[in-house]
Amino acid sequence: MLKKLILPIIILILAIIFFKIMLESKDKSPAIEVNEHVWRVEQQQVEKQTLSPVITLYGRVETSELLNAAAPAASQVDKVLVKEGEYVEQGQLMLSLDKADFEPLLMQAQAKVNELKSMIQSDQLRHKINLESLKNEKKLLKLSEKALSRAEKVKRQNLGSVSETEQAMQLVEKQRLSLNNIQFSVNEHQNRQDQLAAQLMQAEADLKKSNLAMERSQIIAPFSGVVAKVNVAQGDRVNNNEKLLSFYSMEHLEVRAKLPVSVLSEIQQSASEGLSLKGDASNGSQQVPIKLERISGEAQASGVDAIFSISAKNVFFRIGAIVVVRLQRPARENMIKVPYQAMYGSDRLYQIKDSRLQSVKVKTIGEYYLSGALIDSEALAQEPELLIESDTLKQGDMILATHLPNAFSGLKVNVTTVDTIESSAKSALAESVKQ
Repeated sequence: MLKKLILPIIILILAIIFFKIMLESKDKSPAIEVNEHVWRVEQQQVEKQTLSPVITLYGRVETSELLNAAAPAASQVDKVLVKEGEYVEQGQLMLSLDKADFEPLLMQAQAKVNELKSMIQSDQLRHKINLESLKNEKKLLKLSEKALSRAEKVKRQNLGSVSETEQAMQLVEKQRLSLNNIQFSVNEHQNRQDQLAAQLMQAEADLKKSNLAMERSQIIAPFSGVVAKVNVAQGDRVNNNEKLLSFYSMEHLEVRAKLPVSVLSEIQQSASEGLSLKGDASNGSQQVPIKLERISGEAQASGVDAIFSISAKNVFFRIGAIVVVRLQRPARENMIKVPYQAMYGSDRLYQIKDSRLQSVKVKTIGEYYLSGALIDSEALAQEPELLIESDTLKQGDMILATHLPNAFSGLKVNVTTVDTIESSAKSALAESVKQ
């Protein structure tokens, strides 16, 4: 029994010894070292300057000279000589109403004026006659009074009859009544003249209105411009004050854009100090310089409208068009220019310290075109940069100028310059050409 147990134990011991020998004689592979990946990036030095930020707005083209021609009276459209969008010169006839609808009213008003003028002349002649008659009536009254006096004297002497005295008295009263009537007519002369003059004035006003309606029946361009809309066609019957067409000047175009509340106080302060804020408006095919003229007197929850004037000539904007407005704000101190690719979101970028990234919170102020220059077409054609503010970043600090999708604080980077990258790319291209 003991011999049966010893044999398996010896075999097990020998197997263990053999396994250990095999492990010790096995070739040992070197330990794997995990190297940290280093990203090649560009950097930019922080330089704090006094710069003018640019804010981008969206505005609508308007005009300060918009003519809405309306019918001066109920009439029929005789001719329509322009079409929507057509450019017309000053003095050009655009639309004509039927003169037959205005001529009777004009003739009626003229006839009323002529009638009143004749009445005034007749009253003046009557007044002259009344003045002469008044003298005669006074003489006749004196003669009648003398006759009455003689009749009464004869009666007192019992030489005349009572009837003769009464007839003399009646003649005196009749003459006195005639004199009073003529005197009243003379006294009323000025009042009649005033009444007729007032009626004549009203008639002349009606005549002027008729003449004006006749003139306004011919819609003539008061200035050169573009027809915005034609509301009627030839042969249409229109009512009084019905809109016929719209017409505006291309030399007085304006852009209305809403200023956000965040920059409103800054813009108002600049305007109150007399600073001329300029910018640019673009519709995709044309961009023109603009200047801030005034700020609307009515505010809304989203901001206040700003009105910009367009001083350029040969502007092809149309009213109602939406344009992109780039307004240059007043210069600010401690501004930092950074490329768009350096920003992560709207308020974060990375500072490079000891070849590692460190997240920094910043405040975006606006865009920047050309160093310290006013906005013009050449400036806007260049690639813009962002202007930021930061109390954390100091003068001379380095920031990440390459956009890394996987950037995070602590990421190790290998800083290179633009020149190095470009030369490496050129060398690689030359090698590929040789091969």
